Amino acid sequence: MKHSLRHALLMKTLAFLLCLIGTGSALAKAPNAPSDLKVKALGVNTFKLTWKDRSKTEVGWEIRAAIGQSVKPQRFQLVPTKDLTSYVVLTNELPGKTLTFQVAAYNGAAGSEKLSKPTKTVTVNTKAETTFKAPTEVVARTLDDGRVKITWKDNCTSEYGHLVEVKTSLGNWTLMGSVGPDISDNFTVAGLEPAAAYFFRVRAYKNAPNLLLTGYSKTATATTLPLLAPSVLQVTALPDGKLTFKWNDKSFSESGFEFESRSGTAPFTKLQDFPPDTTEITPSDFAFETDYQFRLRAFRVVGSVRVYTAYTNVASTKTTAMAAPSGLVAVATGENSIALTWTDLSTREFGYQIRFREEGTTVDQDINLAANAKSHTVTGLIPGKQYSFKVRTTGFFGLTTSAFSVTVNATTRNGIYGNFNPPIIANKFFLYQIQLGNAADLTSLTVVGLPPGLVFDSAKRTIKGTVTTSTQFTATITAVFNNGVTSTKSLILKPITGNPEVVQAFASVSVVAAANKSVPLAGKFADPDTQSAARVFTTMGNFVIILFPDSTPITTNNFLDYVDAGRYNNTFFHRAPQNFVVQGGNFGHANPGGFFTVQSYGQIKNEPGLSNIRGTVAMARIDGQINSATSSFFVNLVDNVGPGNLDEIDEGFTVFGRLTTAGMVLMDSINALPRQNYTVNAGNGNVPLEATPVNDTTAPAVINPAKLVKITSIGAAPILSYQVTSLNPAIATASLNGAKTEVIITGVTPGSTSITVTVTDLDGQTVSQNIPVTVP
Repeated sequence: MKHSLRHALLMKTLAFLLCLIGTGSALAKAPNAPSDLKVKALGVNTFKLTWKDRSKTEVGWEIRAAIGQSVKPQRFQLVPTKDLTSYVVLTNELPGKTLTFQVAAYNGAAGSEKLSKPTKTVTVNTKAETTFKAPTEVVARTLDDGRVKITWKDNCTSEYGHLVEVKTSLGNWTLMGSVGPDISDNFTVAGLEPAAAYFFRVRAYKNAPNLLLTGYSKTATATTLPLLAPSVLQVTALPDGKLTFKWNDKSFSESGFEFESRSGTAPFTKLQDFPPDTTEITPSDFAFETDYQFRLRAFRVVGSVRVYTAYTNVASTKTTAMAAPSGLVAVATGENSIALTWTDLSTREFGYQIRFREEGTTVDQDINLAANAKSHTVTGLIPGKQYSFKVRTTGFFGLTTSAFSVTVNATTRNGIYGNFNPPIIANKFFLYQIQLGNAADLTSLTVVGLPPGLVFDSAKRTIKGTVTTSTQFTATITAVFNNGVTSTKSLILKPITGNPEVVQAFASVSVVAAANKSVPLAGKFADPDTQSAARVFTTMGNFVIILFPDSTPITTNNFLDYVDAGRYNNTFFHRAPQNFVVQGGNFGHANPGGFFTVQSYGQIKNEPGLSNIRGTVAMARIDGQINSATSSFFVNLVDNVGPGNLDEIDEGFTVFGRLTTAGMVLMDSINALPRQNYTVNAGNGNVPLEATPVNDTTAPAVINPAKLVKITSIGAAPILSYQVTSLNPAIATASLNGAKTEVIITGVTPGSTSITVTVTDLDGQTVSQNIPVTVP
């Protein structure tokens, strides 16, 4: 009777599930069939099925069962879990019966499953009788500092599983969990306290249909180990200064790991904590190329206090350098630009530094970029020139850098370059050298739109002459190269008179008797041919150099760097060939110490284009080396503009300023002095001096430092000087303040008058304007 009831229940369940299959529709391709089904009877109501999963697309499994050996299995249960290879089937109690099983994979939505072919049928006999007794032979074995393994003898054939309970000596029994009927020799209780004694007991249970329990087993006891320390700490240096750490975690009870480091012989300091169960980390906050030592220990938080294990071994290594970029590529994108791209291999950089130079020069230029940059276009280059580039990563404030990448080269496209707004003074000789990138490829060069008085010399590629007008002209320079490239530039020619100008009129001033009123001079006057100037103090008198910062910014800034640092102090004019130049800025003499060579800031880029006419100041350089100027400069005593002269040798010498008429009187006087060739020891061995001027009636055979023409110092020179006068001092008087930046007007008696402000430029030219004054 019991058999027929159980059989009816099983068949009813199978029929219901088959009905569900019949109402669905196939939505997906059937998965591959499983294979190698094996079945073990665990009791009178439990069967463990194992199989091989041959599919990658299943979403679950269909368990098929039948009572009897020759009965075709029907669906008994759907298990909606993919990738299973074992499952325990629970049935009614069927002691001594024979059951047949199959397994199929399925996918698709519930009710619309697509089934694979089933496995071959497997038949198994249940155990012969039903038993439900308490487990015996319970054993508790300590595994480590937080786990105990429990085993027992299963005395049931009809249980659904076992319940495991635990307690401490002072605590209450606590259910740790339930386990299936197939587990009696491999259950681990985890999450226990280290170094603590625990008690364990087990009993079986089943739901049939109400919960039934056996009695408890006997109690088993085990004590966990003390908190276990990690071991075998290993550190490996990775690229970009990173480190990876590995260790063995022997504890199952730690709250975390405390990591310590040191560099050199400094004490170990805590680096940071890491979560429990961590066995590998890759932090990156270490200094590059530095020797480090590391150690590790586990800890457990008890209340609010940390309990520590012993330390691991000390692991040592040296960090690697910051990772350099790779794959640098340079491509010309125009006459003045080259685009760079590279691969960023660092995750720790604060920025990038591009270093480049024009081939054939020794002057490097740097460009700094932000972090994660992978490209940049370098602009402001000279057409038709080859440049070399390399790039590196930089750390915080540039204190750390990687190695440079490989050096790559690229050549800008052919074109015209130079200053296209050169200074030109009316009624004075003007010469402009047209600069071409890769002039050897030039096919044609034309200039149109020049003002009257200027002519274009195509053979020498110069524009020269004298302009008598102050009207602005825009000339167009066009160069065609044999590779088909055409370059066109506009040359702005705005002749200036050289005289100071009134920029803004003074407003009327009202000042009461015996009172003062200040009138600012700023913005009222300007000298259009002078942007900045330097006053040179010498042992034979003083002179002024009017500088050309717009036309030659690199050279002007270089000169002022030496001025600001005082490196021209106590230098002397060491060369003055007759009717050619007066040269200085390279050698000096001081007491004590003797002769010396001016300390160099390095070579600078040549900036030709302005003519070496009389009165101009240019940079000296090494013969045959275009970009070799450092500190030495010279004053042209004549127009050195003829064929093969200073405007044409090796692109031309860079003119960066001019002297006033008074300054040229002094230069002519120096050039008229007797001169002699000498050899002096200037700190780095003997140095020959050629045509050195001597301030004496004759030049002695042995150099006399007291008779040299020395530069004692160089400082900034004001562009304009001011003078004020009152047309009627009885009504109001005027004076300049101490800084000579304001006019101080003092009322005397009621009436009206004017204060005349006269400015004088460095060339001695003047202009005036009045300040209307009323004394009420």
